[in-house]
Amino acid sequence: MDGGFFLAQLDFFPAMDYDHMQEEEVTETIVHHPVHVRPRRLPRPRVFRQRLVLEHMSDRKIVDDYRLTRTAIHQLYHEIRDDIDPTTHRSHAVPGLAKLLTVLQFLATGTFQHVLGGNSGVDQATVSRHLSQVLHALKKCVRQHIAFPTGEEEQRRVKQDFYKIARLPNVLGAIDCTHVALTPPADRELQYRNRKMGHSLNVQVVCDANLRIRDVVTRFPGSCHDSYILSNSALGRKFAEGQNQNGWLLGDAGYGSKTWLLTPLAVPRSDAEKRYNEAHIATRCTIERTFGVLKSRFRCLHISGGSLQYSPEKVADIVLVCCMLHNIALKHHLDIDIVVPPEVDIASSDRGTDASKGNAVRRKVIHDFFSEPRHP
Repeated sequence: MDGGFFLAQLDFFPAMDYDHMQEEEVTETIVHHPVHVRPRRLPRPRVFRQRLVLEHMSDRKIVDDYRLTRTAIHQLYHEIRDDIDPTTHRSHAVPGLAKLLTVLQFLATGTFQHVLGGNSGVDQATVSRHLSQVLHALKKCVRQHIAFPTGEEEQRRVKQDFYKIARLPNVLGAIDCTHVALTPPADRELQYRNRKMGHSLNVQVVCDANLRIRDVVTRFPGSCHDSYILSNSALGRKFAEGQNQNGWLLGDAGYGSKTWLLTPLAVPRSDAEKRYNEAHIATRCTIERTFGVLKSRFRCLHISGGSLQYSPEKVADIVLVCCMLHNIALKHHLDIDIVVPPEVDIASSDRGTDASKGNAVRRKVIHDFFSEPRHP
């Protein structure tokens, strides 16, 4: 085959642009096989659990869960609503009344916060915030519900109520201390270790004949003796300075006899002394009953619920608020069965000049009021 014939054959076929063909093929692939785009995921809608509503509960259920009547709860809410109501209506903010109910249920039962959160429609962290907020608001109301009798007419009624029990005159209050268990801070563990080797706050309470709390001191650790707390309390200083000269307190033997505080005789000998001791015990048992009712009503304070897992300062606030709520419950005539045994301290601390003067006052009371048998 000659070269001329071969060139003629090449001229017969049209010229072809291979680069251009490859570009077209790639372009067609992109058009007919587009890249898959993942659809956008929409946000999940928020689900709000049902919250506590008093209107859906029976009166009996309300008292069982919150230890107060429907009316008492609403009155208390109106006292503190400015401090606990949400500042916005956006995002389904928790109503102030729901916060109060959650805290009341905690005080009444001592239940764990995550359980309360499930009952209240909020999480555990929210319950913790609500507890601090509501306690702070309730503390502002304490002076309106806990006050020592000062007016002449009020003191006369208090003395008269005590006298009706066992004819012990001029009694303005029964005093004692009770321990509330807590988990102590690691750096102050020894301060909160009490005589039973547990850890607690030692809470001083003064009550009247109707179990109403008239004075309470919650700031002292469990290692402090009852008499030390009294000496360093505002009420103790007022009595020691003679600001309450119209009557006296009743205390157990651990306090020591004072001119303004009557204690029982360790070994009564005469009939008069025995009658005095009987009257003293019968009258002073009001404070033991007060502790029984307080801890039965608010089980967060009772040792059966375990130690309170909060700082001592917060535990002190919890005790103070429970004492205030106890008085509110009494005001609304809410009775409760006592399930807590009494705490008795029989140790005597009668010593020193103050004790000698106190013993003289006690002897005069025995002579003037118990030297002769009294008939009903």
